Amino acid sequence: MNLAYWYQPKGLAVAAESVEARLKILKEFEHKGAWRDLQSAFVTRLNEDGVSKASDDWDDGGAPLARMLKQVMAVLGLAWVDPDDQVEITEAGNRFLNSGDRAVLSRQALRYQFWNPVITSGDHGAVRLHPVPFLIRLLQAVGGHVTRTEYRLFVSKARTVTDVDKVAEYIDAFRELGPEEQRELTRLCDAYKIAGVRRGSILNTIKLNEAYALKMWTLSDLIEVGQDHSLKLKSIRGHARSYLDHYAAHGAYIVFADEKEFLAWMGDPDAVPDQETALDVYVSRNDIEAAAATAKNLGATAKEVRKFKRMLIDEKTLEDNIEKNFDDFGKRIGINLELIGRQYATTVGPIDLLARDKKSRQYVVIELKKGRSADKVYGQLSRYMGWVKTNLASGSDVIGVIVGSKIDDKLRSAVTAHSTRVLLVEYESKMSVNVV
Repeated sequence: MNLAYWYQPKGLAVAAESVEARLKILKEFEHKGAWRDLQSAFVTRLNEDGVSKASDDWDDGGAPLARMLKQVMAVLGLAWVDPDDQVEITEAGNRFLNSGDRAVLSRQALRYQFWNPVITSGDHGAVRLHPVPFLIRLLQAVGGHVTRTEYRLFVSKARTVTDVDKVAEYIDAFRELGPEEQRELTRLCDAYKIAGVRRGSILNTIKLNEAYALKMWTLSDLIEVGQDHSLKLKSIRGHARSYLDHYAAHGAYIVFADEKEFLAWMGDPDAVPDQETALDVYVSRNDIEAAAATAKNLGATAKEVRKFKRMLIDEKTLEDNIEKNFDDFGKRIGINLELIGRQYATTVGPIDLLARDKKSRQYVVIELKKGRSADKVYGQLSRYMGWVKTNLASGSDVIGVIVGSKIDDKLRSAVTAHSTRVLLVEYESKMSVNVV
């Protein structure tokens, strides 16, 4: 009766060669206008290079292949492809294109998580794990292989990483049955029809989606499909071993608010799904409860968690006050500001406050310190400024503003070491402002 399973969005199979060929042509359309208007031209280029023979006509305009491409590139964190937005190739996508190294895609598959906002179905939101690390741990527990039937019945229904032992027990019990009993159990599951589901049983639905999911798991180069169609564990060494050791000790499922926030993480090939990263994500978007819970998981005492929450609440109140008194804030820092957006969504993360100088039309990125270290907050601001410069400012310079209750020497040093214009602003609870 539970409809949730390891659903993988349907689209182009995630083979390294096919992804590279399409991504290389997609790069030609980066920052060239709305994707909706470029889809037909993209398919034409694919056909010119012999990558596909797809038609560029469909009822709503554009091309079905181009629409399917969105799923693949977003799932792998290689590019932002949205009908109403410009194409953006992520850092992971550019690294893959520049190196041609399949290992880049292998690491993306290793990092991938269920559920994520690319998957629109609410049923699958109950699945909250990283499938490749889960599979590796499970395969180690059940003798290094899982049959396709075992995958459909038990593995693809796991919800969290803590289900590993339970799934292993199910598989062990299933293997103790005779062949006839195994077939009968499978038949009964397949005979259980779910109202409103066109394909009848959830087991059959899993089977029909399976090819897309297995392509992703085997892309990791840690899992293979044997001649008997079972999933088998390959040797684990180098980066993968170090990653999995870190994940076993510190791994965390991260709740992303939307597709762009997911892509900001998935598109950074060096980002890892651990508690520290989760904390950064929640702090950046002002999710106080999630940030406090993560701080507790990281070992903060009850007193430290209360102090941390008060700091985040104060920062959110400050952001509220700045937005409410935006004209006055602009005057105090010497810029005639107009507000464009708060928690402005980008493919490198949400900008606290995005503004523009009314006179010069220069973009201004305002970031609150939120208790983060100098390196972290300045690095975040720099990424946002770079994104705005490329995607909104047509290459023109962007002004940065860091707001905090206290500006320390490390942050001053970080700012003075670069020629980019960044204002450091100290504030007090009464909203007095001092540009330092």
